[in-house]
Amino acid sequence: MRLCESVQFRMKLDLVGLGSAIVDFVPNKTGVSLSEVCSFSPSAGGAVANVVVAASRLGLTTAFVGCVGDDEFGAFILRDFKKEGVDVSYLKKVKGRNTGVAFYSVDKCGERHYVFYRFPGYSDPESELALEDADIEYITCAKVLHVSEAMFRQDRTRETTLKVLSSAKEKGVMVSYDPNMRKTLWSSQERFSETQRKIIGLTDIFLSTLKEASLIVGEQGGREIAERTLALGPSIVVLREERCYQVRTVNQRLTVPISKVKAVDTSGAGDAFDAGFLTGVIKGMSLKKAVLLGNAVASLKVMKVGTRTGLPRMNEALAYIRSKGRSVRGILEVSSL
Repeated sequence: MRLCESVQFRMKLDLVGLGSAIVDFVPNKTGVSLSEVCSFSPSAGGAVANVVVAASRLGLTTAFVGCVGDDEFGAFILRDFKKEGVDVSYLKKVKGRNTGVAFYSVDKCGERHYVFYRFPGYSDPESELALEDADIEYITCAKVLHVSEAMFRQDRTRETTLKVLSSAKEKGVMVSYDPNMRKTLWSSQERFSETQRKIIGLTDIFLSTLKEASLIVGEQGGREIAERTLALGPSIVVLREERCYQVRTVNQRLTVPISKVKAVDTSGAGDAFDAGFLTGVIKGMSLKKAVLLGNAVASLKVMKVGTRTGLPRMNEALAYIRSKGRSVRGILEVSSL
């Protein structure tokens, strides 16, 4: 009997995120540089953590697997996950480590500029993730496993995460990957490229900005990037371009416009889209409807300051889609199941 079929895990998980969780310090004043911000407010963050929280708000059953420091910021993140309904059975507190933090500013166009504080051996608890911390049976109870590039930079976590992805694939779990990468943190271009191709080869759903995907596959044009990425193994490729989302499968090619909104803070926008899109896929929506849901979640997020402040509930996302003159048929039906 699989662990999730036991009394302990009867609840079927929709989405499990495997990644790093940090504390973002949100600027209390926007439109200025970081050095001009006088005060900040703490907010739980981290790319994969943001995705599972956003998906939880949309109604999915979610869990987060990873590490935080054995400090007050780690406790802060743990409380936030619980408040959002995210299962934290496998969120490990690493004794003797502090939780990573990041400060960011938002310029006049709503674009964010980050400064990360993650010091090896001090504030990088995710580097202590071991295979026993990422229980394979627990993770493979999920419909989708979502990861980001942060778990592949260091040898130990890279080996652990690749083993988890391989096991997930073997057991029929759909693997989703959004690089959300910090290329400067890699020791060499060769190691970066080799690892990225290995990850994509284990991926079912590849979600990325056009720029990040181009750094991986070495192409420049959107169509060429999508085709080259698709050839590496994923069944679905979604690229976020400046004005549209490009969706590519073996049999489909879709282009969906991005809604025009007044962005006040773009932090976490890609994570918000990922959550909406994955929710659509998990609930059985068409790819176009899943993109529209992802677009709605991202649009509502960027209209408020804060990494997670604007993340909507499903009814709010549906109202936004209606406000843009789009049909919610095919979204409303599955969201009410």
